[in-house]
Amino acid sequence: MNKISNPVPHVPLSPSPAVSVGEGVLIMDASPVTALGIKRVLTESCGIVEPIGAVQNLASIPSAIASTLPALLIMDICGENELMLDGLRLLAHLHESHPSMKVIICTDFSDHRILELLVSSHANGILLKHEPVLALTQCVSAVMSGERQWVSPKAKRLLSKSAPSSTPLTARELDVLAYLFSGLSVSGIAKTLYRNVRTVSTHKRNAMIKLGYHNDSELYAQCTWMAKTGPAARL
Repeated sequence: MNKISNPVPHVPLSPSPAVSVGEGVLIMDASPVTALGIKRVLTESCGIVEPIGAVQNLASIPSAIASTLPALLIMDICGENELMLDGLRLLAHLHESHPSMKVIICTDFSDHRILELLVSSHANGILLKHEPVLALTQCVSAVMSGERQWVSPKAKRLLSKSAPSSTPLTARELDVLAYLFSGLSVSGIAKTLYRNVRTVSTHKRNAMIKLGYHNDSELYAQCTWMAKTGPAARL
């Protein structure tokens, strides 16, 4: 299998109290044109007039949030040449550090296995790009009204024959998977994350159980879909 190279480093995020309330919206999309389109929907169809910022990659999200915590983050699961797995890792870490912030995933990835992980994650909204504008409007309205999770009709159709796990992968489990796929051994991961080998082994085993893999051979033979990267930005 192709190994994942240069995973996004594990950077602890400063925790925010659960009562913290952000303001405005942050959009993350590799394409400035797509980000502009989302902003137009927010202002013209959703009535959002608060500050709306935009970044083009996952790596820019933590610093943008540290500067001004948004009430809503609308993000693709990864940017140009970034790993889908790193988007899942960031999503899990953001839920831990900023639980009051709402997160909507708007992505081109239609692989049902990726959608299953998103549904079992703490994402508040999930929809696919190129769906009608009404889908984004409905998603934003539902999420900001307090709905725990809104999934678009198209995403639901893709998931109709699958059974998403009710137990999401944790941030630590996703960290371990990313480093495993990059070629590190369990002991190497333990040194990188400053954890003991037993802890890393436990995270690895728990992640495999949740993904339905029974041994290392299955994990490495079938995990290539987790190494998908974002497409080149369309300017």
